[in-house]
Amino acid sequence: LSRAMASRRYPNPEITEVRNVKPQARGERGLTKDELEKQRLRNRVGGFQRYVDPAEVLTQPPDSLAYADDADRFNRDTTGMEKMKRDAEYARKEMSYYNLRAERAEREESRWRQAEKEHAQDEAHYDHQRTEDDSAWRRNKTSVPYNLLSMQYSEDVEGEKLRYDDDLVRYRASMRTANLHAKQNTSGYNPITGEPHSRVETLDRPQKEHYHLGA
Repeated sequence: LSRAMASRRYPNPEITEVRNVKPQARGERGLTKDELEKQRLRNRVGGFQRYVDPAEVLTQPPDSLAYADDADRFNRDTTGMEKMKRDAEYARKEMSYYNLRAERAEREESRWRQAEKEHAQDEAHYDHQRTEDDSAWRRNKTSVPYNLLSMQYSEDVEGEKLRYDDDLVRYRASMRTANLHAKQNTSGYNPITGEPHSRVETLDRPQKEHYHLGA
């Protein structure tokens, strides 16, 4: 009785065509719900906090000081790396020394070229002076007609003119001495000793006719 009542209340479903679904691989099924949510978080915009993949938390960006590529991370030849650093520093210093030596050599070469140029100009000037007339090039001749070794005037018109000028200077000096002596001793005697002052002798005025000055 109970079965009959149950069959009338819950009839058996109608038998239809069965749909079988072929199992697919993970890559064929596409994104799962979790992966889809993570993708949407990565791609969302609007000023929200950017999504960071948990697998990339320990990954350093290329511009970071802690970044190291796979070749550096798995390189255990620390002595070789230190030697490469020392070699690079040594090469840098050697290049600096080479540039410094080249600069100094160029500066020294320029200085020598300038010295040789000035020497050539001086030689050309001297050669030009030697080829001119004796009136323009006076070799070993002093600026005044007076011999410093013999203490004598030159025996020419220039020497006589210089001797006349010097004698005229001496004459004027003696006249000035006598004039000062006379102005400072108007009493004619020494006020301390009472002795009379002697007169200051002056030189004779030089006459041009006594010198061979020429015409």
